Amino acid sequence: MKVNFDTPIIEKECVLETVIGDLDNFYASASDIDRVNFFFILLASLHYYEENGDAVRAAHLSFLTAYYVFTPLTPPGSECLALHYMNKAVSLNPIPEYKEWLLIMGKGN
Repeated sequence: MKVNFDTPIIEKECVLETVIGDLDNFYASASDIDRVNFFFILLASLHYYEENGDAVRAAHLSFLTAYYVFTPLTPPGSECLALHYMNKAVSLNPIPEYKEWLLIMGKGN
């Protein structure tokens, strides 16, 4: 996974290729500032693809955002934020993986 903080939108070709292991690896190797800034890259990308009518990419970014805030980042309110974005992912593209993570996140962290 390549992160470019100068371009706050994840490239179209990279969105669906990004998996949760990529987020874990990024978090493990990034500085504290970059860890937080990456959350905003995910959000900006989510909004971009949603506004441009790309529900599949928006759903995947919503899933990645939920996972990132719930598991590696875990800020105050992470459970509430994760559930919001996971519900959005399921509403945009109700695939089994997203539904499974919704159940996991619903149990809390």
